[in-house]
Amino acid sequence: AAGTKAGLSSADSPSVSPAAGRQDGGADGNHGNASDGPGSELPLSFLDGILESATLYGVSFQDSNRHGSLQRQSSPDADAGREFLAKFVTSNFEKFICHVRRLLIQKSEPNNGGSARDNDAVASRGQRTDEDESKDDANFLRVSIALSSLLRSARELASGLALPEVGLDVELASTLVDRTVELAETLVRRRVAVKFRELQAIVVGECLAPLVQEVVRSDGGESLTEDGDVSEENAARQSSSLVEIIQLASVALSDGLQMADDLIRETLQRSQLSSPGAAAAVAPGIVAPVDSAVVKIAVQKSAKLFGVWLASALEQLVGCEPSSLLDENLLLEVWEDEEGQEGENEGQTNRIIIPKLEDEDGDYSSRNLMVGSSLNSTSFSSRISPPVKEDETYNLLTKLIVQLDSGSCSERAYSNLLLAICEMCRLAERSMANTLNQSIQSAMDEDGAARVVADSASTLFGDVGSINPHRKGKDGLDSEGILSKRFQLAASRALAMYVMNRGAYAASELCSDLSGLSDARDPYAIPSRPRDECLRVFEIAKASCEDCISIVGGDLFVAPVAPFPEEVDYIDVFGDRIAGAGGGGVGGASSGLQLDVERMFIEKIQVYPHTSDRLEFSRNSVVSGVLRVALSAFLECVRSRVFSSFGYRQLKVDAVFLRYIIPHFVKDESTNQNACSCLFNTIDDIMLKAGQRCFDHEVTNDDDYYDVEKDEIFTPFQLVQRFCESEQNDVIKRVAFS
Repeated sequence: AAGTKAGLSSADSPSVSPAAGRQDGGADGNHGNASDGPGSELPLSFLDGILESATLYGVSFQDSNRHGSLQRQSSPDADAGREFLAKFVTSNFEKFICHVRRLLIQKSEPNNGGSARDNDAVASRGQRTDEDESKDDANFLRVSIALSSLLRSARELASGLALPEVGLDVELASTLVDRTVELAETLVRRRVAVKFRELQAIVVGECLAPLVQEVVRSDGGESLTEDGDVSEENAARQSSSLVEIIQLASVALSDGLQMADDLIRETLQRSQLSSPGAAAAVAPGIVAPVDSAVVKIAVQKSAKLFGVWLASALEQLVGCEPSSLLDENLLLEVWEDEEGQEGENEGQTNRIIIPKLEDEDGDYSSRNLMVGSSLNSTSFSSRISPPVKEDETYNLLTKLIVQLDSGSCSERAYSNLLLAICEMCRLAERSMANTLNQSIQSAMDEDGAARVVADSASTLFGDVGSINPHRKGKDGLDSEGILSKRFQLAASRALAMYVMNRGAYAASELCSDLSGLSDARDPYAIPSRPRDECLRVFEIAKASCEDCISIVGGDLFVAPVAPFPEEVDYIDVFGDRIAGAGGGGVGGASSGLQLDVERMFIEKIQVYPHTSDRLEFSRNSVVSGVLRVALSAFLECVRSRVFSSFGYRQLKVDAVFLRYIIPHFVKDESTNQNACSCLFNTIDDIMLKAGQRCFDHEVTNDDDYYDVEKDEIFTPFQLVQRFCESEQNDVIKRVAFS
């Protein structure tokens, strides 16, 4: 009882001298005389107290059972005594391990175990100096030697408890060593994770920040000539700017992978702890008193988390919400099931499903992968190191996002950045996992070739093959394909942001100056040509085609702009709802019951992609997405307006012009939704809503526009044809490719 109380007081007080309770010398004097080493900071005498108490109990109360009969040896009293002894040993050893864990974590923290707030304050002032790195490595080297002493003491405790005089179960005694080994592995994983956390800040500061700064400095404005055309010099400069930004993004990714490779090689360097005097030496890199296979697994997990973090950081840089926030316990998503279970499966075929990351020992949690989270929470249990909401990486990335959102760069420069990051993610999808895995395997091969087989007592686990042999089979960094799918999702989300950005820019053109279409002061006014806003929409689509072709190649357009059709072909080219029976107004052919029937067979249009959709990076997919966003926004704007007779006629001319030019850029594909047909359906809906909101319903059923000044009658098709065929306007060259 006296020994137990002394041991408990030692575990509860870190300042207890380790020499107390070791007058017997122990089984090994190396850790008993540790007044000048790291072991002096651990209350190892508490383990002696456990062994002395257990031995005293076994000799005093269980020795008589060994001389009795077999029946008495297996009596309920003997079983209860052994159970009481096992409970005593395990509970006190668990208290000891918890105390030692906290103590070693404090000693392994940067800046000599300062508080988390102090460490964050140091990090916020800038990158750590070489002196800080040296002190940090020296601290962990001392912790490593202390762990070696701790494991020796745990082995001695287990050996003593398994003696016949004590009578503790051998399997239970071995679990004490396993708990100590688990503590050592946890500290190593935490050490590796901290190094990769520092790498995150370096990548943001030295790779992503120069990329954003170059985008902000580049002038991507879409300046026009006096005639409203994009000058050839300006177009060439914009194209080269996009190519240059993509090259800078590729260089940034290469630099980040090189930094990760350097860290992996530095981490996997083998450091032999030959003597306690090595604690005074400062060893570069991460010193791990464990088997190299354990360090390798820790590096693999941290490298995988680094890749997932990089994908999330790139998503947030382009304006997306981090995917890690879309937790299944918080997000409620209702799937539209039109045809039972089969319809649901069809709706998910184009989704990118990311497998869950391993959540082993509570050290790696995919929920904490958002950029604003501290890697302490992803690399170590929250009971040991609480998560930090803001750190250096979070602050640096936030500054970049604010810089982009503050209007420092033009619309064109920002769209170039979106495409550059998309291409960066596509490149990482193909190379990230393979590059990191090759770095790990190469470092392990070099370490194995240079390693000299030492005595088993000089390492924590002894022979490499004697501990955890099953871990040698885990050589793949990303056997589940998490990194490739994660970057595939990031590329799709960046491409979706580009589509929505350019589509919103085109929508702002279409929706501008609609108030003039409500002016009913001149009932005889008729339009003479499509609005300039329609031409600028196709200029945006034309620029998007050039952007896509400069990255993925292919054809600039679907087909040359066809000659304007004859009157007999109007319905085939422009559709029945535009060219038939007065244009499909409120009193036309497409109204009432017939309109409801038509809507049942019209393909459903998905304007904005789902956050998990797999977008095809092709000219047809991107340009159709841009036009789909623009026309859908235009439709909503039309629904909130009222139009005069002139306004409705102007929209009719615009609709004819849009339907005439769209097939030059977009076509229906079997692999994708019918992109061209969806755009045509949206234009038809625009005219239908405009007809319902027109002052004069008679105008909606009449395509004959009487020009009072010229005393002539024109149709919207004739106006568009005259405008497109006019050599003075040169419209086709402006809005389409030759």
